[in-house]
Amino acid sequence: MSEGTRQPLILPYRHPVSDLIIANEDRKAHHAVGTNHLWANLTTSYWLIKGKQAIKSHRLRCNSCIRQWRKPADQLMGQLPAARVAMTKQAFQHVGVDFAGPFLTRQGRGRSQLKRYLCLFTCQETRACHLEMAYDLSTEGFLMCFDRFCKRRGTPRLVVSDNGRNFVGAERELRDALEAIDRGQVVTRTATQHTSWTFNPPRAPHHGGFFEALVRSAKRAVFAILHSANFTDEELQTAFVQAEALLNSRPLTTVGSDADDLAPLTPQQFLIGHIQVETAIEAAQASMTPAHPQRRWKAVQVAVDHIWQRWLKEFVPTLNIRQRWRTRSRNITVGDMVLYMAQDTPRGMWPLGKVVGVFPGADGLVRVVDILVKGKTYRRPTNLLVPLEVEPEVPAK
Repeated sequence: MSEGTRQPLILPYRHPVSDLIIANEDRKAHHAVGTNHLWANLTTSYWLIKGKQAIKSHRLRCNSCIRQWRKPADQLMGQLPAARVAMTKQAFQHVGVDFAGPFLTRQGRGRSQLKRYLCLFTCQETRACHLEMAYDLSTEGFLMCFDRFCKRRGTPRLVVSDNGRNFVGAERELRDALEAIDRGQVVTRTATQHTSWTFNPPRAPHHGGFFEALVRSAKRAVFAILHSANFTDEELQTAFVQAEALLNSRPLTTVGSDADDLAPLTPQQFLIGHIQVETAIEAAQASMTPAHPQRRWKAVQVAVDHIWQRWLKEFVPTLNIRQRWRTRSRNITVGDMVLYMAQDTPRGMWPLGKVVGVFPGADGLVRVVDILVKGKTYRRPTNLLVPLEVEPEVPAK
């Protein structure tokens, strides 16, 4: 062991000389090592009182360390939108829309394969889904998918969708094609049907998690049914319908271990107004003769009410759990300097940006901002930004 290791110089905590030694050691390591690594390098010659705490304090003030190590901003998870817990007693009144694909289909011998896409509509309340095959990603192609959906499931009151630029994990071709969809024309054409549209901010898939998760499940179900990449349009459409049936039969509530427990709720029960347990219908039939159509309709309504009451008591409470983002953080404000996590760019090359606009939610917390980067303004979620402002230190005890 060296003399410095056996008899290191003792440095006081929060002393200018100590800070200079830490800064020099950090500079020699190119600001690229962690706290423990830097502390190990210092102990070869020095023994710093409260060493790790002093190193962390230095990193809060070092601009190079902030750019290299500071974590992206996060904020307390927001409350569920009112549409997710609205008891409309009708599926597909508030829906989310997303795309997946492409799927290559054969058109016959000697003819080239064509691309088809999956257009998914999902109910925000019941989590039921409806799958349509889109023949292209033009505005007219999407509007035809939407029209077919409305004719079979009813016209929704609210539609939530991505804006075409935040399909994380999708092919670049799919993202580029969806950017060409004229969102203004979509809103105008559907306004006559009293349908309102809400577009999530770019590159914020967590703002539409209820339909992003179903897209993954739908693709998995389609490929499990087809077992091959060489299929026709008719086979692909059939696979979409079968995948839709599989997704709509999944349980929403827990399956009880007791044989007398009620069967779990599934999205299919909200679509057909029927539940495996016949207690509600039997109770209605006991008090009225179902032979008359009006009385039979009332019996069906009793069964539907029974399903929705179970949805309210068994499914809605499970949505209150915050899986992450459980703590409240400082709001990003106008004028803050941030690093923008540019897509497909290493951290060392993330551009510097300035916050020029904020959009606080109903609880006053900012989760979406406008940033100015290289002369262009982008609307992005805060979890794609790394704040560079030095946060106030907590005094040592």
